[in-house]
Amino acid sequence: MFSRRLYRLRAYALPLIAMLLILFIGSMPALASTSSVALSQASQLPSKLEQQVKAWVERLAEQKPFKDWQSADPQIEALGPGTHSWLVLFTKEGKDIGYMVVHAVTDGSFQLGEYGTGPYSLFSQQLMKQSLIDSGLITGEDQAITALKHYAHPFAAAWEITIGPETFWLDAKTGEQLPLDAETWHRLFPENKTEYSGAKDKDGQRPVSLRVNESFDAYEKLTWLTKEAPFPVKDAGKLQKRLNNKQHLRYVTEPFGDAMLYAVPVVGYQRWSNGRMDVAIDMQGTRFIPLDAMLSNKGLFYR
Repeated sequence: MFSRRLYRLRAYALPLIAMLLILFIGSMPALASTSSVALSQASQLPSKLEQQVKAWVERLAEQKPFKDWQSADPQIEALGPGTHSWLVLFTKEGKDIGYMVVHAVTDGSFQLGEYGTGPYSLFSQQLMKQSLIDSGLITGEDQAITALKHYAHPFAAAWEITIGPETFWLDAKTGEQLPLDAETWHRLFPENKTEYSGAKDKDGQRPVSLRVNESFDAYEKLTWLTKEAPFPVKDAGKLQKRLNNKQHLRYVTEPFGDAMLYAVPVVGYQRWSNGRMDVAIDMQGTRFIPLDAMLSNKGLFYR
């Protein structure tokens, strides 16, 4: 009697279990689909960094030199090892139109570093490859190379290019070959840096004034060699007044010591509502660099 009852229970239970399994399995694709939709939607949400970049673009795009940024396609990528920074490239119709460098701040926010306009952005692959061809280091654009970005500050931004057994260093903005090697770079700019600790984007500061003058040849007068006193720029008002009067000013710095000197024409400035001043220089396009960064890297201004 007991065995018959057990058999009957099995007879009823097996079809019931099979039916439940069919219903469960049938519901699985729907569950998976719902999950994948949720993940897809989450991945499309802008990150905190993307939101901050968008806010800066909206403010800068109110000015003519940056107007096209609002409709551009921004691409964000990490900027070299140990930097806690990002490079944002702006392209429109497949062409470079500008860039910005963003630094991480220790409290989790972001600080706008340098930025610029023109057909050749910072770390332009097109300009880098053309420079290699012009210098005879490669014979064509399809030749295999390995390119690594390095960024310590605006005048210590470089490509480390490996072609076969040889390695070359190029300036990240101009493509000019630099007298560097890996040992020298790491000695001058160790990678064990903390996160950027500059002022964050507090209260949504906005650009309040912009001036860009015509460029000129910085080597017309070698004032840094004739023992002329540097121009005093700690008072940003004096710098602004000189540029408003369209008077020439040069910025000179030696980020790698005696091996390399940069002398570039200063063509303008950008002032922000929080008092920040960015100096505009002509360097394969217009490059805006915070005045504080230019002074902290031991560069000097000359008339």
